[in-house]
Amino acid sequence: MAEHLRVMIVDDQRLLCEGFRKLIELEPNLEVVGMAGDGVEALATAEHLQARGLVPDVVLMDVRMPRMDGIAATRAFKERWPEIRIIILTTFDDRELIQAGLQAGALGYVLKDITAEQLATAIHVVAQGQVLLHPDVASKVIATFSSMPSEPAAPTSIGGGDMEQLTEREREILTLLARGASNREISETLYIAGGTVKNHLSNILGKLGVRDRTQAALKARELGLL
Repeated sequence: MAEHLRVMIVDDQRLLCEGFRKLIELEPNLEVVGMAGDGVEALATAEHLQARGLVPDVVLMDVRMPRMDGIAATRAFKERWPEIRIIILTTFDDRELIQAGLQAGALGYVLKDITAEQLATAIHVVAQGQVLLHPDVASKVIATFSSMPSEPAAPTSIGGGDMEQLTEREREILTLLARGASNREISETLYIAGGTVKNHLSNILGKLGVRDRTQAALKARELGLL
């Protein structure tokens, strides 16, 4: 049985909030515990939910909002509640917004024309700590990386970590991660158990001094692994 997940929706268009709430609650294992119209209200709502023992597992975050936009709100959420997973939910597929959202700590970036089934899948995938990008968004991320000049890999200090600390296997896993591979795909590609992949990923995050696989993927580019 799928894990029961609590979801918060943050969007300044109330009708869209209500529409997404109805779609989400059609899923038996998903529950909308809060809604907010901007980042400021979202943070206050999350504090209130925490006091009731209902901290959301996943937050659907719009980008363009008054007072505090989705990028700033994502950053604030990750600082206050690092365990909460964020999905950027927007009509925009601008490269700079995508990169800013991922760097702020979001694990998912999907467009608002997503189907109910795709939305439910995105919530469950991101709740497990995996990165999920809408196909149109993923192509822009790849294009952004491809357009950047490659630099030769060299020992580089990042976030308190050092490239030289990574083993050969960890470098292989980090490279696959940066290319968008899931844990299962990494397991199948390298012929290692899923639990082994998770252990390696945990070691990689610690050695690189980053908090999640999204930041690890972004750092991989800086290390010249793409």
